[in-house]
Amino acid sequence: MRLVCALLIWPIMSFAAHAGDDQSEASPPDWSTVGVIFSEHCTMCHGPQGAARGLRLDNYADAVAGGDNGPVLLGGNAKSSELIRRLQGVSTPRMPFLSYPLSDETIELIARWIDAGMPDAK
Repeated sequence: MRLVCALLIWPIMSFAAHAGDDQSEASPPDWSTVGVIFSEHCTMCHGPQGAARGLRLDNYADAVAGGDNGPVLLGGNAKSSELIRRLQGVSTPRMPFLSYPLSDETIELIARWIDAGMPDAK
């Protein structure tokens, strides 16, 4: 009887454990994830040594503040955020400038962060 119960419960427990994994994958990224992307692809021009157009992407506060022309990130609205428009090539020049475009998956991750309200590091 115990063996039968264990065999019946095991698939349910296994499913529950994996359901939690899916939820964590679906949770929005925070600055600790997005900041690494910006560091690798953006801060050579938008960092402390050369903030092109006054836009710095090397820290959360400056990224959210924007540049000379105002904010480039609109929390909750990635589609209208100028940063996403530049990364996708909808606005010109496409970013990163004079480099390979970011992958669609990377742009989508940044968009998910913006749509989630641009959460700071957890």
